[in-house]
Amino acid sequence: MNQPTIDDWPSLADAMASEVRRAACLRNDALFQAFAAIPRHLFVPTYYRTETNADGWDSVTGIVDESHPDWLTTVYSNTALVTQLKPIEGQPSSETYTSSSSMPTVMADMIEELGIRPGMKVLEIGTGTGYNAAILCHLLGDDAVTTLDIDEELVDLARERLASLDYHPSFEPQDGTYDRILATHSVDDIPAEWLRWGKPGAVILTDLRSPANSSMGAWAKVAIGRDGSGAVGALMPARGYFMGARRTPEFAHAGDTTPEFTDDEHRTRANAMETRPTKVPASVLETGDFGLYLWRQAPEIRWFASSGTASLNGPRAESWAYVTEDSVHYGGLEDLWSPVERAYSAWEGAGRPGISTWLIRVDKSGKATIDLPPRRGR
Repeated sequence: MNQPTIDDWPSLADAMASEVRRAACLRNDALFQAFAAIPRHLFVPTYYRTETNADGWDSVTGIVDESHPDWLTTVYSNTALVTQLKPIEGQPSSETYTSSSSMPTVMADMIEELGIRPGMKVLEIGTGTGYNAAILCHLLGDDAVTTLDIDEELVDLARERLASLDYHPSFEPQDGTYDRILATHSVDDIPAEWLRWGKPGAVILTDLRSPANSSMGAWAKVAIGRDGSGAVGALMPARGYFMGARRTPEFAHAGDTTPEFTDDEHRTRANAMETRPTKVPASVLETGDFGLYLWRQAPEIRWFASSGTASLNGPRAESWAYVTEDSVHYGGLEDLWSPVERAYSAWEGAGRPGISTWLIRVDKSGKATIDLPPRRGR
């Protein structure tokens, strides 16, 4: 069978849109037509090939462009494609993912979850390649779409690509303007300016995710209050994973990391530890819903749990703990397992509710807090 050429892109785009529809993530006919009409290859002229090793870590193995026989068919598949790498701040020889073209099913899912429809004004936070902005422009008209990104390099490329299709969205958000706001990167709180940019009643959808543990996250869907000073909504299991928001355009943000210690420092920390019993075993941190609740209650604690044991570190590693099924070994400024025990007591007292029953509140500063539902009678 002959390899498809650029001239075949309409049939490839239509097949991709049909694939997304079959995945039950595309029910809106107008959105289906947008995916079928937009040439994704214009927005992804190159991408990085990645592989996952036996430990579950992804690594870049090469760059794919139009000279590669699989480039076009991969671009028109239901696949997230890494399109930019940047060094981690303070690690000049490192590189990690900083932008991608999201999986089309996730794009469609977010748009449909928000109920985006003609007549609305939409703000996309995280322009990236510009492909999602093109879908929104086709769906709503470019005068209804604003998109922004911290990286001007990405913005300039996206602007050119969008203009080649005669789409000219705004790249400057305006206060009190938008009916819907969607973010294509993860955050650990809702930035206050998002509340300012949305109208009262506007709905925001974002991936709320721990910068210290990227496996810990959920989608947050909140509505801005009448006075615009806060928002209330719900969480749902994440139906897509997004890279964390960057702090600067020049560097990737690798999350909050624990300092490395010498062998002598490890011995000093171990000798300073005290031991006490606990009725809350380390294995509770392997429970996804509770882990997410703990992060929202004590975001300053970084932890790793596996096979019934857990290691914890506080801010700047000034406190630390190692926990088993019945013992806590702790040192430093505070006992880090105490806030875990308090959070677990609250979660268990509410009947161990799943995240879809939690209420999320966002104050005017953007700080997000969780309210557990009252426990129902047995």
